[in-house]
Amino acid sequence: MLAYVRASCQSWQSAKPERILLTMETDVTEPMHKTPLARKGSGRLTDNDGMVPERIAIIGTGPRGLSVIERLAGKLAERKTLRPLIVYAIDDVEVGCGKIWRTDQPDWFIMNTRARNATMFLNAPDDGAWRAGYGPTFDTWWKQIDVNYPGPTGLAPRVLYGKYLKFVLDVVEQNLPQNMALKRVQDRVIDITETADEYVLKFESGREELHVDRIVVSTGYRLAGKDKTAATSSTRHLTSYDVLETFQAGLTLPTDLSDQVVAIKGLGLSFYDVLLELTIGRGGRFVHEGDTVRYVPSGREPKLIVAGSRSGSPLPMRARADRPKGLAFKPHFFTEAFVTSIRSKGPACFRTSYLPWITAEVNLVYLEKTLGPDLYSQFREKLDATEVTTGTVLKVMSDLARPLGVDQLLDLEAMVTPFKGKSFSSQDAFRRAAVEVIRADIAQSDTGEFTDPIKAGLDVLRFIRPTIRKTIDLGGLTHASHHEFINKIAPVIAFLSTGPAAGRARQLLALVESGNLELLGPGMRVKGENGSGLVVSADTVEGYSVGIDVLIDAYIPTPDVDNDQNPAIRSLADAGILRNFMGAGGVEVTPKPFHPVTKDGEIKDRIHVLGIPTESARWFLHVGVIEPGVWDEYIDDADAIAETAIGKLVPAEPDARSSDSVTNPNKYISAE
Repeated sequence: MLAYVRASCQSWQSAKPERILLTMETDVTEPMHKTPLARKGSGRLTDNDGMVPERIAIIGTGPRGLSVIERLAGKLAERKTLRPLIVYAIDDVEVGCGKIWRTDQPDWFIMNTRARNATMFLNAPDDGAWRAGYGPTFDTWWKQIDVNYPGPTGLAPRVLYGKYLKFVLDVVEQNLPQNMALKRVQDRVIDITETADEYVLKFESGREELHVDRIVVSTGYRLAGKDKTAATSSTRHLTSYDVLETFQAGLTLPTDLSDQVVAIKGLGLSFYDVLLELTIGRGGRFVHEGDTVRYVPSGREPKLIVAGSRSGSPLPMRARADRPKGLAFKPHFFTEAFVTSIRSKGPACFRTSYLPWITAEVNLVYLEKTLGPDLYSQFREKLDATEVTTGTVLKVMSDLARPLGVDQLLDLEAMVTPFKGKSFSSQDAFRRAAVEVIRADIAQSDTGEFTDPIKAGLDVLRFIRPTIRKTIDLGGLTHASHHEFINKIAPVIAFLSTGPAAGRARQLLALVESGNLELLGPGMRVKGENGSGLVVSADTVEGYSVGIDVLIDAYIPTPDVDNDQNPAIRSLADAGILRNFMGAGGVEVTPKPFHPVTKDGEIKDRIHVLGIPTESARWFLHVGVIEPGVWDEYIDDADAIAETAIGKLVPAEPDARSSDSVTNPNKYISAE
């Protein structure tokens, strides 16, 4: 029978040429301390019946939820408290790391962030105990516990980062400040009821109801109901947005798929997770011979894997790390001051107000690397002497670059569709074209993210993502422009700036060359054939279609609070406490500390919604790390929630933060 598996993995995992085998010198889930605990009895509540504790529930304890716990502990350690605080860390998969970073996943699922760029502690360790605010970065921790540590630019297995997250929670818990307690609850919240002065949480296990004063919702990706098309066909439908659940938690496909044809929809980061589960996960091996990779099948992988997408193009790979350490990127056009100026004038159009400057910023670096120091100096001298506007900047740059030998600037939107306008007479013709594109991308990636002109230019998008976010978040764009950004422009930026490491491209080629994988052309189609099963094909390739036994949807789930089947989200939405921002799908919240705006326009100041549930009201919230040594927006988000949450626990102090920054929440109601 045809099986339909919906599996959306994370958009931030990356690549490693082969699995990393860890040799642990210690149990990495156990906290490690250079010095004794900060104080004896740390984390116990004061024995005073007159003090009624404040109770906070963190629903979802992946990196976002964990960051709030860390900030609560860090702030209370520095202040006197008027009464105790109890924090309930709730997760239905694994407290401390959540679902994405769960510690029972295979080690071939890889992070998309280099080790040196990840931490959950604000500061390096000091002379005291490791505690909230002071502890090792992920890179330092990995180096200490693994004899196979590959270096600061290494990409770790996600399971390892999950163990680091649990280590961080252990450290924070064992060194909690006085009058703060942490209680871990591994269970699913199935209902949240609001009363006059508290929230009542019910659990799937039937355990006793939990009464709290404040909740932080950081539940991650939405849960979806059954796909309507699959549900009405003869397809056996398995609903899952996580490849780990799909393959490991009761929704498993057979271990031996040698008689099955498996199709994968989507060629993004999730695609690589699924691909590795179907190959390495079935006992296959990638053998590295110099710069080439050869696939050695086990005989248990699918008879054939076919994969495609709307564009027919896999993600560009992330290039080799060759950027000089500590060298920051400084934008010329697209600065925070520029964005602040535009936003001060009211909602803008992203395409006309911002996109030309972002494209210009990318092309400045592209031209610098293409032209070399002398010619680029000439180019910049003429550019800086020319007045440019939103409508003229790219034309001026192109006109100045052409006499210097650069015929064409990078066109971001064109780069995501390398086969646009082309048709192919056969599958062989498309296969050759796809392999050519992948090989060219590998060559650019090998040159380096700082050296190769195209990779260096696209790397700009990674650096300016926080500034791009400031243009979008919570009403920075008009209604029409916001929807265009979410549906068309944001996918372009993500496609060009979130790719896996080049090793994955080599594995992709190895599977194509071995005959285990067939890439479909642009315009992938999935349709029924005489009611007997599904057939996949591509609009642009003549004469090629394949009957399939299994269909795996590897697209990332889009936010949709109106249809999210997570029971915690569902209960709040059904009660009118959560509403859809501009009809784009994400939960509408105030600026920091992210209180939800109800369907009636009321601000719920004892609830905070953080991270992915607000995606599309905000933008690019998938990242699960803090950049070491930088007070970035990730930690600032958590800090703002913590500051508000302890407001009634500490003596009043002047503070710049305010939860009253939204004066008219109804202005962003979805326009019909």
